[in-house]
Amino acid sequence: MNKYSENIDFSIIWKKMYASLTENEEIQLQRWLAENEEHQAYFDKVIDYYQNGSKFEDTAELTEKGWPALSSKINFSKKPKRKNRFLVYAVSMAASIVLFLAVLAVIKPDLFQNDNQIQIAETITPGSEKAILLMEDGTSYDLSSGKNLSLEVGGAEISSQGTSLRYNSENAEGKQVKYNTLVIPRGGQFNLTLSDGTQVWLNAGSTLKYPTAFVGKERNVELTGEAYFEVKRDENKPFKVISGEQVVQVLGTSFNVSSYQEEPTVFTTLVEGKVNVYLDNDPQNHQILSPNQQSVLEKGENSLLKREVDVAEYISWKDGWFYFKEKPLETIVADLSRWYDVSFQFDNQGAKKLPFTGKIRRYEDLEDILKLLEKTKEVQFKIERRKVIIK
Repeated sequence: MNKYSENIDFSIIWKKMYASLTENEEIQLQRWLAENEEHQAYFDKVIDYYQNGSKFEDTAELTEKGWPALSSKINFSKKPKRKNRFLVYAVSMAASIVLFLAVLAVIKPDLFQNDNQIQIAETITPGSEKAILLMEDGTSYDLSSGKNLSLEVGGAEISSQGTSLRYNSENAEGKQVKYNTLVIPRGGQFNLTLSDGTQVWLNAGSTLKYPTAFVGKERNVELTGEAYFEVKRDENKPFKVISGEQVVQVLGTSFNVSSYQEEPTVFTTLVEGKVNVYLDNDPQNHQILSPNQQSVLEKGENSLLKREVDVAEYISWKDGWFYFKEKPLETIVADLSRWYDVSFQFDNQGAKKLPFTGKIRRYEDLEDILKLLEKTKEVQFKIERRKVIIK
């Protein structure tokens, strides 16, 4: 056994990559990582290998083989750096300082020459289309490998080309419906078309549980994380998104739900149509949303608030943008953390509440985005492996 793998079960590392750890397993992993820097370095290399070219055929087999087998397969060479490329429109605001950056189409070295160069060990690239499909019988399929998938489960035909997943249930009549779960790891996103034609875009660190075909009087799905829904209209069969204690009920419309387990607030933002948002244990406590409105649920509090919002701020992630308006840095880095699969550490606690306003492409390398934020002269960043220290 590799010396770095002592006292840690590899299945915990594997589940971490797919955002499926239990609370106790997460605690165990974090304690192991904190024991010494060699544990963290080895963990980072394994994650990097998975993200930059792993072609694991059988996840269960790999879990059983553990670290020794994995160590022999990992190529620790760095991924070649991409050619300089940067195109961004951004307006950054921190405290009383306003920095305007117009549409830029210039070489990155020309753009970012300054005295406060971000300290980095290697390039941290953005997320990509990746997902894990979990079946009721425990079978799993890695959809991020780019391989085609074609099978029939619970009366539904399931197909994928590595960037999206589609269900067709025309022949589901009389078949036993099964439940599938789509898991989007940190650093990933994926598009799903449900059996009724509803489209779902899932953000990094999210899971959606759904039936292979919708039977009965309702269309119910369960969400953890963030997703944008374009619901196929059916007057006779309401569509419900259940996320913890909240339920969103629609007949057919477009909306976004953000309900990450680690976040204290659930945001439901309506793009078009109408939705009814209510608490599962108190249906009378509800809000009817119209376009450009958002419901806000503070977890643990038995109340829903409604407010007017700029919808683009909450749905631009689906179209490849980070868009924030007077948003605290603490909230911004939470989004960056999930998309780039890194952690952030605030050495400068006062920086957490600094507000920023801007629009930045999600497909830039992380250091490019951090350099834009540094232009405000309010914060500095240092990258150590996959941890970003905010000074």
